[in-house]
Formats: sequence, C-alpha cells, structure tokens
Amino acid sequence: MKTMMKSVAVAGLIAMASSTYAAGFMLTEQSASSLGRAYAGAGVDGSDISGVFYNPATMTLHPGTQIQAGFVAIGLDLDYKGNDGTTENGRANTQPIPFGYISHQATDNVWVGLAMTVPFGMGTEYDDNWSLAKRGISAQVLTFDFNPNVAWKISEKVSLGAGMSVQYASADLKMKDQVGQQGNMPLTMDGEIDADSWAWGFNVGMMWTPVDNLRFGLSYRSKVNHHAKGDFTVNNWRLGDMAITRPTTKYDAAASLSTPAWLMATAAWDVNDLLSLYATFRWTDWSSFKDLDINYSVRTKNVHNAWKDTYLVSLGADMRFYDWWTMRAGIGYETSAVDEAQYRTAIIPDADRLWLALGSSFKVAKDFQLDVSAAWLHGIGERDLYADDKGGVKAGRFDTLDAYLLGVQMVYKF
Repeated sequence: MKTMMKSVAVAGLIAMASSTYAAGFMLTEQSASSLGRAYAGAGVDGSDISGVFYNPATMTLHPGTQIQAGFVAIGLDLDYKGNDGTTENGRANTQPIPFGYISHQATDNVWVGLAMTVPFGMGTEYDDNWSLAKRGISAQVLTFDFNPNVAWKISEKVSLGAGMSVQYASADLKMKDQVGQQGNMPLTMDGEIDADSWAWGFNVGMMWTPVDNLRFGLSYRSKVNHHAKGDFTVNNWRLGDMAITRPTTKYDAAASLSTPAWLMATAAWDVNDLLSLYATFRWTDWSSFKDLDINYSVRTKNVHNAWKDTYLVSLGADMRFYDWWTMRAGIGYETSAVDEAQYRTAIIPDADRLWLALGSSFKVAKDFQLDVSAAWLHGIGERDLYADDKGGVKAGRFDTLDAYLLGVQMVYKF
C-alpha cells in the first residue's frame, strides 16, 4: 500500500513537471530588439539575425557574416491570496534567458546559420510549508536548443529556410503531497524530481517580398518529444504535525512528454525612411499534450491534462530618428493554455496576458549595434487556484500574475 501511494505521489509530481514545459511558459524571448515591439514582425523585421530562430528564410535579409548574443532577464510577480487569509508569492530570483546566433552568406543565394536558444523554461519558488504546498513548492525547468539552419534565396521575391533542433531539457521540481492517512491524520512527504532528456525536432520557413518595402513571413517549429529519466527523492515524512523518522529514499523515474509545435505569421512594412510597422500572429499547439505516461519502478500511470491551443497577436513600430538611433514600441495579447481552472498549479499559474513593450537600438560603430528593450506582461482574466485538480474547492486567487522583462544584446557584422 505504501509503495502504491509513493507511486501516485511520483505521478503527481511528474505531471507537474509536464505542465511546466507545456502550459503557457514557452519563452518567446529570443531577441532583445524584437522584445521592444512585443515580437511583432520577429525575424522578418530585419533589425537583427534572430530570424535564424523565428524564421530561417529571413537570413537572406542579412549579407555577409553576422553574430548576435544577448539575454532577456525575466522577473515574476505571482501574488497569491488564499480564501483562508494566507498570502504567498511564487517569485524566484530573476532568470536570465541567453541566446546567440551566427548567420553566414555562403553564396549569392545560400545562407547558413546557427541558433542557440532557451525556448522553454520556468522558475518559481514558494515557502516549503505554504498552505497549498501540494500544488507545488518550486520549479526550475530549462531547455537548451541547438538549431543549425540553411536558407535559399529562390528569387528577389521568395526565400525558403529549414533547420534541425537538437534539444536538451532539464527539470528540478519539488512538492509536498499527502500519500496516506491514519485515522484523522494525513500522512505527507516532500518529493523532488530531477530529470533530463535529449531530443530533436525541425523548423521551416518562407519569406515573400512582393515589393521592396513589404515582407511577409510564415514559419513552423515541430513539437519535440522528450523521454525524461532521472531520480525521485522522498523525505520529510509527517503524520499530521508530527515528524516521522524515515530514511531519505531515492527512486528511478521516467516520463514521456512533448514541447508543442507552433506556427507563426509575420509582416513588415517599411512605410518610409522614418517609420516601419510590424505584425505577428502565432498559434501554439498546447492541446496536443493530452496525456502523460509515467513509469515508476514496475508501474505505469497515465495522467490526463486539459490544456488548449494558445494565440499571440502583436503589433509594433520602429522610428528611425537618426542613422545611429532607432526607437520602437509594441503591444500584444496572448491567450492562456489553461482551459479549466482546476488544472492550474502553483508553479505554472498561467493566465491570458497583455504585452506592453519599449526598446531602442544604437549603432555604436559602422558594424556594431547595441539593443536594449523592456516589456511588461500583465496577467488578466480568470486566475483562480483550486486545492486539487477535481475542481471541487477553490482555495484562492492570484491577484497578480505579471512578468517584467529586460533585454540587452549586441550584433556585429564582419
């Protein structure tokens, strides 16, 4: 019986690991300059070479050899208020998300490039003994993606691109769970999973330039199927409020999960020498992640999820006041992957979000560009948190689900 309860606890924890990959914490932040317009026109804008990630066909906008490196730092404000009067905030330390790109024109019509990004990630942390610790205590999840690409300029109007992603995923998650009961006293323990995985996927893109000052892009990234393996550690047993002396135990654990596919359409219109306008629409296939298979010892468990596809729409503009200085701004709206509130966990408290962004580019030298941007992601709409995924008891609500982003990067042209 105790072994079965431990198995159920492992299943619950790994299910939370899957949601950290899946439910609305895809990291769009792979460019500091595009951040300044809420990723409107990402890639097809031509202001940096991050199109190696967003749409490889747009490498044909950049002659010669260029490199780009930078980061976007993300700080969270997850202010929770329980119906029982308790308060908590899941903010962890500010998380820097690094990225790097290389683009090289091999011939008059062929470009090659490499994108090194962190396309999915999460970092939240609550007190070990907060009132809803069974809905999550902490999460540190990152994916590192190595993505070589090639682009072919078919004509002055049409370019195509494609690439392959080799992706590493690492997750460390902690929760408290009730695994039994003696009389009226619950039997609880702390559980922590540390697992990782290598997997691969692909991406394709195209760009159409009907006239010199108007560009349209369409790109697709496949889902990546991860089969994570690692350790599940159990300690800190308690019967009610009384600590129980039991040795720390470590088990082998594995789970199969996927990061979702997405499709992005972008547009750029260079109105004149001063002004450019941009737009992005992105669909993300979160609904494809319906089930999670967990293997623990000799047991297999299936966990059903209830997420939905998400959409990002953003509009932005660049103002080139001088040859050396460009200002930009953008606004966007992104829907949440959480379809039913009882499936929202503390470590992935997703909601619809409003993007507001500002940024600037500085041409420091003929071949050197510096970009700085900032954005506010404001969670809006339904933000309830339930005591479990059965939907019976509403425990409280997140008053604030906000993120604050600051991006810095450099671009150098050889």
